[in-house]
Amino acid sequence: MTEVIKTERLVLRRFRREDSSRLVTLLNDLDVVRWLTVVPHPYEDAHSTEFVDAMAAEDDAFAITREENLIGCISTGSQLGYWVAKAFWGQGYVTEASRTMISRFFRSDQQELTSGYHVGNERSKAVLSKLGFKPNGQHRATARSTNEDVTVQDVLLRRVDWEAMQ
Repeated sequence: MTEVIKTERLVLRRFRREDSSRLVTLLNDLDVVRWLTVVPHPYEDAHSTEFVDAMAAEDDAFAITREENLIGCISTGSQLGYWVAKAFWGQGYVTEASRTMISRFFRSDQQELTSGYHVGNERSKAVLSKLGFKPNGQHRATARSTNEDVTVQDVLLRRVDWEAMQ
């Protein structure tokens, strides 16, 4: 699996073992991981190694890179999931990477893509809304980084709606 996807400003590529130390640095920021249900804090070398190994085996998981530097992650596995390091917030990188991944996802025979965000995460809410996702219920989860119960807003994007926006 050597697929590389280029967007206007980003390169989406497979995770590599050498990404592990950068992941530890980026994911030891509580401002980032508080919005990610499954990421622990502190984030240690063992977590990173396990993550890189798991993601390297996934067909739909990519490292988000900018000028050859790892800045985040995106996947359309069980749902659209993503994060970028805080230094890269507010620059449109998540939207840019997501548009590319959604188009890739809908080139298959899939009809729906789900995602979600913690209620209160206005940045993710805005990104997903801009991409055409619609509310589709809520559920409770425990954020591993803070051990707090959170409400997750589930959202859904239908292929027909995505194609109508293109």
